[in-house]
Amino acid sequence: MKLHHLAALGAALVAATTSMTSQAQEAAPASAAPAAPTGTNHSQFVGDFAIGFLGTTGLSIADETGGFEAVNAPVIGARYWLDDFMGIDAGLGFILASQSSKVEAGGTTTETEDPQPAGLVLHGGLPLALADSQYFVFEIVPELNVGLAGNTVDVGGTDVSLSGFHFDIGARAGAEVHFGFIDLPQLSLQAGIGVALAYDRVSATNEETNDSASASRLAFGTNVGGDPWDVFTGSIAALYYFDR
Repeated sequence: MKLHHLAALGAALVAATTSMTSQAQEAAPASAAPAAPTGTNHSQFVGDFAIGFLGTTGLSIADETGGFEAVNAPVIGARYWLDDFMGIDAGLGFILASQSSKVEAGGTTTETEDPQPAGLVLHGGLPLALADSQYFVFEIVPELNVGLAGNTVDVGGTDVSLSGFHFDIGARAGAEVHFGFIDLPQLSLQAGIGVALAYDRVSATNEETNDSASASRLAFGTNVGGDPWDVFTGSIAALYYFDR
């Protein structure tokens, strides 16, 4: 009888242990596989920063007679999407250069300095995503640019100070395409055309006599230049998003 009772007790303990183990295994969460990104490439980067090239802004500076000359400043900046619809662009562009020449003839060396214009531009934008698919976003981007340019040149032994001020406000419409189709959704290219109102003022001042000449102009039109390749050099932006 004792052996019978011991055997019954052992069987009961084995059954209880098996039941507890089974319940523990059912209660334990399965190791979750990493979740694949869902939604469009655009929606993946809401709340993330992107940095990149935001296009080239054309500034104006005076020539020696107070006329207009062009200075181009590439803009590098950042984009941040507040939500699926609205983002913020901010950028800075500048150009600094120096140039000189040296001529050696008859044992005489002549060095000539040729100062180059310097330019600075601040860029701001408010990208609005009106529609998006897996890799494509249709956007309208209200934007503005404010820029300054300056230079000092020697004219007949007298320094002449050249300056320029630029302001434009407008909007572009176009597409931002993410490279998710090659497993690189962080990289995007944005291209578009738009319309803008631009104001430029330039002046040239003789630093010895304080005589000056100035000019200004107001223009309204599309922001694509006269050459076909201006669509690319002036309107394409490349961005790289940093996913948190």
